[in-house]
Amino acid sequence: MGEKNPRWALGLLLAVGWLGAHRFYLGRYASAVAQLGISVLCAALWLWGGPLARYAPYLLGPVVFWLLRDGFWLFDYFRVEEDMDSRLSAFAQSQLDAQASQPAASVQAAAAPALASVAQSLVAAAPLPHPKSDPAADLQADKKSLAIQMAQKHISDALAHRDIQTAHAEADTLVRYLAQRSRKPQNDPHLAMAYLLQGMTFYQTEHLDAARKKLQMGVHLGAAFAELAQPVQQAQSCLQRLRAPKMAPGTTATPALQPGQYPLLMQVQDWAQALALCEQTIGLQTAQNGDLPDLAQHHLHAMELAQHLGDTARQRGHGQALLALAVREGAAVPATLRRQALERLGDGYQAEGEHQRATQHYAQALALVDVRSGVNAAAQALALCALLQRMAASHAALGETAQALQCWQRLALYVDSFDRLDQQGQRMPDPEAVSVMLAGYAAFAIRLQPARVKPLVQQALRIQQRSCRGYSLAAARAYEVFADFLAAHGQTDARRSYLKKALLLVQICDPDNSAHLQQLKTAIREAA
Repeated sequence: MGEKNPRWALGLLLAVGWLGAHRFYLGRYASAVAQLGISVLCAALWLWGGPLARYAPYLLGPVVFWLLRDGFWLFDYFRVEEDMDSRLSAFAQSQLDAQASQPAASVQAAAAPALASVAQSLVAAAPLPHPKSDPAADLQADKKSLAIQMAQKHISDALAHRDIQTAHAEADTLVRYLAQRSRKPQNDPHLAMAYLLQGMTFYQTEHLDAARKKLQMGVHLGAAFAELAQPVQQAQSCLQRLRAPKMAPGTTATPALQPGQYPLLMQVQDWAQALALCEQTIGLQTAQNGDLPDLAQHHLHAMELAQHLGDTARQRGHGQALLALAVREGAAVPATLRRQALERLGDGYQAEGEHQRATQHYAQALALVDVRSGVNAAAQALALCALLQRMAASHAALGETAQALQCWQRLALYVDSFDRLDQQGQRMPDPEAVSVMLAGYAAFAIRLQPARVKPLVQQALRIQQRSCRGYSLAAARAYEVFADFLAAHGQTDARRSYLKKALLLVQICDPDNSAHLQQLKTAIREAA
């Protein structure tokens, strides 16, 4: 193989030429140019021979690596495609059966009116094929539209049965399926519809931070398509309510609510009145000797509301009351509620600079996490990682560098297991939170473990690339951390480049955060 060998050269060009073309098609231009360049160089050495021809086989290493990576990508692509095809076939058959049994009208679940209206608008707004369009492209568009309809129905059914986890999983599966098949996300209206649907799902289930991020992504991608004007407008209305709930239409006059209905006020972020009703609910249930786990849940909500209002005393009072309920004989207060109460108490102490007391509460909460339980093991492991992240911050603030490093290293082991599961096609519990944790570890490692910074940042970005094609605040945070790392090593030009990437992502994912945007712009000017 180290001599002149035209057959090997021509065979190599034929074998890997399509790989480079495939990467160009996916928009991965740098790796495509590198792959084709190495292949051409290797083929040239084999064609002309000479003393340098003996080095040609060594150039095949990167090509083989790309081949294996593309093979895994194709395997995952067709695995997801086969699974989605079977689901779409069953869904289409069920729709035909429903139409045959009820020709007059189809019955829709009405658990989430806002979600239903937006989802139906998304389906109705599916782009019509151009008269001279490609039939294969039309088939793919029809399949994507059907996938959106199926996800909308399954999400509505899940919300009707109050199965929030299934609703979130359906929305996430749809986004990942369409993102994997979108060469250019900004040119795919179906992906924009999927983000809007996912954002409305989070909005209906009161996951407001996640809803804001996904709705902003959907509005950003969908603004370019006239057929998505109505769902984009509805998403913008939801974003307006999230930004200024008390100024939104329909929220100026709050209807009379019973004490147990305070979650409705939490949804519109009327924290003061919600806390008053929540405390009334606690008082009524305490007087009636109500269910203790239910009472503990109300105390946890009261802690959250007091935290929003900045009322530390009331937050700690409700936290201590919850923990007192847990020690009663036969109380059966779930460990999850106790852990969350201890977390919030620790967060309060950490915000006030009492890091020693915060660490004590985090350690108590850590003892309540059971990652070996068969139920929600991934969620338990994610909660453990969040606690380790908090403990690391407290130890670092106390100057206990060794203990902080132990927390980060332990966290990294769990994150690596999440990453392996995600690469195998299993769903990671919260990709954005995991990437933020990795970025936090990288920021900590800049001074103590500089060799770990780049791998941690790359891992965080890979997770975001698989999750949402890299469009997220977690990816922006990773770029910021790496820019700080480059600044510590005097690489000003490279730092400015990564700060610009972070600024672009923040402008897309969080355009209302003027303070963060101004901070990044100032850093870019200073690096010039």
